[in-house]
Amino acid sequence: MSTAAERTKTDETDLDSLTKKELQQEMAKTRESVSETVDEIKQTVSRQYEAAKDTVAGVLDYRNEFQKEPLVWSLGALSAGFALGYTMGYAHKETKGGKNKSELMAFTNSLVDELSSVGSTFVMPTLNARISEMFGFNFSDVLDTIGKSKKTAPKRKTAKKLTAKKSKPVKKSAAKKK
Repeated sequence: MSTAAERTKTDETDLDSLTKKELQQEMAKTRESVSETVDEIKQTVSRQYEAAKDTVAGVLDYRNEFQKEPLVWSLGALSAGFALGYTMGYAHKETKGGKNKSELMAFTNSLVDELSSVGSTFVMPTLNARISEMFGFNFSDVLDTIGKSKKTAPKRKTAKKLTAKKSKPVKKSAAKKK
């Protein structure tokens, strides 16, 4: 017959074996749960990626939008170009002859110089060829003629400034000396 100590050892081994089985079952359940969670995350991420991709593609596909509304897009581009060009031209004009040059003015000058070289190198030859082909004249020559004929004339004083100068009263300091 078995003694109490032997029975306790068998009960402990049964408990150990049950615990191992339970642990293995829990581990299997956990693996399945983690695997399902990872799959759900993958699906969610792929859906969000596709949604973001479609949104960005829609925004960046300006060609279709331009074909739908060419006048609006052309006027928008013209307005933006005019505003940028006018601003850059004004800032560039202000730097000429000025003694106090700020970083913005230096940046504007370098940007104008870079845009000028890019325009002269890439844009003007293509534009000149197209205009010559379509209209039959050399666009560069026209621009050169305009540039040479545009000489800075001295600024004229307006009528208000002239009349204000004439009507200035004589200083009283000369009268007091007598």
